[in-house]
Amino acid sequence: MGATTESIYPSYQEVTNDTGRVFRVGEEPRQILGYPRGVVIMAAWLAMCLAGLLEYTWGSLSGSLQAAHNWSNAPTFWLFSVYVIFESFVQIGTGYLRNRGILNVRWATIIGGLICGVVAYAWLAQSTTIWQAYLSYAALGGIGSGMVYSSCINIVAKWYPEKKGWRTGFVNGGWAYGAVPFIFIIGAAGTASGATNMTNGQIHNYIIIQGIIMTVGIALAGWFLKDPPKNWWPKEIDPLNWHKHSTRDLLSNPPALRHYNLGEMWNTPQSKWIGIQYACYVGCSLFGVAFYVPFAKAYGFTGLVPYVGFAGFALADGGFRPFYGWLSEYIGRRRTMIYAYSGNVVFQLLTFVGGIEHSAPMFVTCAIISGGLSGANFPMTAAMVADYYGETNNAINYGSIYAWKALGGSFAGGGAAFVMTGTLYGTSHYHWALGFFFGAALGAIAALIVTFFCKRPSVEQMQEAVTAAAAKQAQRKPAIA
Repeated sequence: MGATTESIYPSYQEVTNDTGRVFRVGEEPRQILGYPRGVVIMAAWLAMCLAGLLEYTWGSLSGSLQAAHNWSNAPTFWLFSVYVIFESFVQIGTGYLRNRGILNVRWATIIGGLICGVVAYAWLAQSTTIWQAYLSYAALGGIGSGMVYSSCINIVAKWYPEKKGWRTGFVNGGWAYGAVPFIFIIGAAGTASGATNMTNGQIHNYIIIQGIIMTVGIALAGWFLKDPPKNWWPKEIDPLNWHKHSTRDLLSNPPALRHYNLGEMWNTPQSKWIGIQYACYVGCSLFGVAFYVPFAKAYGFTGLVPYVGFAGFALADGGFRPFYGWLSEYIGRRRTMIYAYSGNVVFQLLTFVGGIEHSAPMFVTCAIISGGLSGANFPMTAAMVADYYGETNNAINYGSIYAWKALGGSFAGGGAAFVMTGTLYGTSHYHWALGFFFGAALGAIAALIVTFFCKRPSVEQMQEAVTAAAAKQAQRKPAIA
């Protein structure tokens, strides 16, 4: 045990356990922030509610854009996949800059909100060609919203390492259900104009207003975000005897053996499987985000029925994420994921049945339940990475896992469109059964991977990973003559 003091923070101790994990103990959150740590969680939640609009309003908005500019089906759905690719990969860079102290969490969030809001959406509002939409919505929108997501989701585990479960779900849920009011506005505007889509003038004005709302709201929320000092741990819990006077979350999901760096994490066998399951379940989950509204329209559901179904999907998707966090505090992250993944396979297929049977109540009900089950992956994987590999480097560690969403998004958008149409980029008839079975198969594969390959790293695996990462690092250093 060692003790040091820094001038800008109160006195603290740095404690090292028998597996080499360092705990910084002694500081109250209010002493570091100037306000309770709960304020950080609420600010992160608000930013997530607004940044998620790009992803969760797209299924409702794309039809109006497509009709206004005569874009064909496959290029329009590939827009969503390309957006997810940019939104996913930017998280590695954002995490790296944050870990190195080059870009702090406050400014990463504010800059991200500026890019995905007034910059990306102002350009999208003026776009007439599909390629302008790829550059504005997909590229800039993906980069900006990904910066916000990376900043907000990882800050939860840093400030609540002892009880991150439902809080991670709460913040993460905003990404989905924050879109619900906007989905209804899009649907109401379209039906009020006597069609299933908004007019050209309506969609132009709507996109501009949504962009302004996103940027202003995210900037205000971002101002209250600040990371704790490296290795910070709440002083109420003895890090060397955390089993005593512990939280139920720690008892079900013990703290990581050490704070793994990126190289150490990827030298454990679990990390690859966590990434693969993430991609598979993202493909299953985002299939609903991308296709439930156009599927409902294709099967003759008119008025607000498609939008009610998808708004319910998004509301349940986000609303159930805190529940999964809470449940995981009792039964663990893995078991929670297995149950939710398996359930979504069933209800995604039942949503399809509701459509082909032209049963609006069945479609809406199953779409909502499917949405509630779809959201489990995101908060549970984020919490699992912090549980397994520590909180200190979580921004880049989880960012590297989140990058697998790019593959999952390709499955959900363009990949599913290819399965249903037989063409990568063009206009063709949709064979919806193929798409729904494709999405359900991805969910089933993810459940099997979590069951058999995503168990907590052992002490031996940790030691092997640390040794292997150190050896690779040594090999990269030039020899000194």
